[in-house]
Amino acid sequence: MKRISLAIILVAAAAVGVFGVKAYSEGGAAWFDVENCSMCKSMHAEAGLMEHMKWENHKIATGMMSVTVVDPAFEDAYARSMNAMHEMGQRMHEGEQMPLCGFCKSMGKLMMDGAKMENFDTNGGHVMLVTAMDPKVINDIHDHVTTTQDEFAKMTAAHEEGHGHGH
Repeated sequence: MKRISLAIILVAAAAVGVFGVKAYSEGGAAWFDVENCSMCKSMHAEAGLMEHMKWENHKIATGMMSVTVVDPAFEDAYARSMNAMHEMGQRMHEGEQMPLCGFCKSMGKLMMDGAKMENFDTNGGHVMLVTAMDPKVINDIHDHVTTTQDEFAKMTAAHEEGHGHGH
């Protein structure tokens, strides 16, 4: 099944639903905010989806690679979520204003600055590449990955502390 570029950018929302933590503030928006971000809400709307996904981001020479693995029983829920995000993205493209988290704002800015997004389905999951040729945009993509990794680590730590699993 072909993944839709506007939709896939919000896979990060999965972590928020599991951890229920808001972190990072950019212009009043949390970096991850499934409750208030118009794009992220579709992940949260699919019962059990976020608890049955794994997500990671990595810097690559020309940008970033994001890998999402969804439990097979939740692939349909994931597809519905991606389709809902695509619909929200289309509405935004047509000029509708809506609240977004810092992650989504950052991804949108990267796209407006010329980053290119490619999505691939694999036998074990979904891969998104966000790349650029312009060194400044590559640096901005790398900054996005660093912030995403840092905020995800904070959420993970807060989740573990809140559940008595701290190390």
